[in-house]
Amino acid sequence: MPQEIFHITSAGSVDDGKSTILARLLLDTGSVFEDQLGGIDPKKVDATTIADLLDGLDSEREQGITIDVAHRFFDSPTRRYHIADSPGHEQYTRNMATAASHADALLLVIDARVGLKPQTLTHLGIARKLGISRYVIAVNKMDLVDYKKRVFTDISAQIDELFDQEDAPLYEAIPVSGLAGDNVVRATKRMSWWKGGTLLQALDTFSLPRTEKTDPLFAIQYVQRVPGGGRRYLGSLLHGTLSVGDQLHSPRYAAKSFRATELIAHTQQQDTVKGPAEISVAIDAEVDLERGDVLWVPTHNDPKNTEVSRSEPAGANHSAVKDSAIERTAVEHTALEHTDQFEADLVWLDEEQGFPGRTYLLRLGHTTTKATITRAFDIGPDGSKAGQIDHLGANSLSRVNIEAHNKLSLTTFQNLRELGRLVLVDQVSGSTVAAGVVNHTLRRADNLKEHSFSVLTGERSALTGYQGRVAWFTGLSGSGKSTLANEVSVALTRAGVPHAILDGDGLRLGLNRDLGFSEADRVENIRRAAEVAALMADSGLVVLVSLISPYRSDRAHAKEIVGEGRFVEVFVDTPLEICERRDPKGLYQKARAGLIPNFTGIGSPYEAPTTPDIRIHHEVSPSDASQQVIDRIVTPVGPMGS
Repeated sequence: MPQEIFHITSAGSVDDGKSTILARLLLDTGSVFEDQLGGIDPKKVDATTIADLLDGLDSEREQGITIDVAHRFFDSPTRRYHIADSPGHEQYTRNMATAASHADALLLVIDARVGLKPQTLTHLGIARKLGISRYVIAVNKMDLVDYKKRVFTDISAQIDELFDQEDAPLYEAIPVSGLAGDNVVRATKRMSWWKGGTLLQALDTFSLPRTEKTDPLFAIQYVQRVPGGGRRYLGSLLHGTLSVGDQLHSPRYAAKSFRATELIAHTQQQDTVKGPAEISVAIDAEVDLERGDVLWVPTHNDPKNTEVSRSEPAGANHSAVKDSAIERTAVEHTALEHTDQFEADLVWLDEEQGFPGRTYLLRLGHTTTKATITRAFDIGPDGSKAGQIDHLGANSLSRVNIEAHNKLSLTTFQNLRELGRLVLVDQVSGSTVAAGVVNHTLRRADNLKEHSFSVLTGERSALTGYQGRVAWFTGLSGSGKSTLANEVSVALTRAGVPHAILDGDGLRLGLNRDLGFSEADRVENIRRAAEVAALMADSGLVVLVSLISPYRSDRAHAKEIVGEGRFVEVFVDTPLEICERRDPKGLYQKARAGLIPNFTGIGSPYEAPTTPDIRIHHEVSPSDASQQVIDRIVTPVGPMGS
């Protein structure tokens, strides 16, 4: 079996015949398992149902479409291929982007009868943005256009225009018929005018980026405690050759180096290991390295020693192959940085819009941390940063600033794709909402350092006599949030507990007067309120925040800002019909009349807490509800020095 594995993702608009071509690749290379064929001789498989070989889900068979990423393998004479077959329908674009983020090449399928479709261009743009640098374009269904050369030539010219840039990747267009098998794995006589090779031959001519002469780079995935003391670091030797005795460096500890004292690969101790490989490393220092940290040996910093090889498709009549700027980039691991702020280009994959100020899970390399998009910009036609935007729409390409909640080791995508490629995940649903690449770090974080004041938070709490806490009242307009906050405030005043109130209307009349009621503005409204509440809690105050705060993700972000141990979510659970009946400000009546767009509960959703710290039912008396809150948020502390 070939040792080298080449990763491909497929893309193309719906009904362009992508599944048929992939099934033909599997069938004609003898890569279909017997249980998939149900005992049928591969040579007798009905060509009209060949795509059924790829429909691994019952729901796909029922609908006749591919709705998930299907993973398949097949072998050519030179290597093994892994195909991530991604969906063609627009609503499943996120699946295609996820598959593309791990691919070495893209197989793009185009219907010869129709040519390039909007979804085809979307898939191509996503692949380019995620750094794929090799493309085979299958102009499919040539049998349905009588194998006419002119049809292929016209589509090929459009493809050339798409790739006509200085940094154009390697690509080749092939005329094929997936149904008949023409030019997929076997050459055909039906297109005598075609002097190039088959689709499989075109794939075989692409070589993986070669990095033998780059620095050894090891990414930590797991820290193992050794009985009797010490640690081993388990992870991926991404490339290069690592030996016992090598001096290792880490972006986390820029001024230090460590010596590799032990290497284990394939359960055996080794003196030297060549990447890529999964290995265990022991070093001669007790340092705080974590999952996601990287170690490297700076032995090949001379750019002349960093070589990347490539080979060109050999289609005799096709001259569209161009050098890839991505492949020409020398890998310099000294560009690795340990930072928490960087700029990235994102493909937004979720149907729900994304917003600056909202927190997501960031996954980069072996690191997972929370992160916030702080600013977002359009990307102009020339690829430059354009105007600032307040949201990210489905399938859009945007340039963003990201602030991670913890520092992580990263570099630019063009420097090293394994540590320059990222995804964002929604904290609540767990869905991948964006994929992107790192452009560069933002130095502003290095120029800021929080001052260390002499009086600590605990000492300020001792002055007030109470632990600083935040009670976050959430619920629909008219639910009774402010009424309950007021009741709690009266009781705290009588008890002599120092506190403050941050009410939605009061904030919008002052601190947040520049914000409207769009979702983007609501995200920022909540962020500012949480930051102010956190500062007040630092001073030993009990803070009562009364905001609708309709989205779970924004309340989760507020909790992170304030601190989990001192944030109490109070859900005032009043049904919509009762809130409408109360309607103390007449807002529901205006919303029903269309005078207030995006009003929560009418034109905009309210995501009720699933596990609030306190749930106040609307029938509970104000005094009883107030006491529930006070019992949870008031914690006396002793005086200083006690």
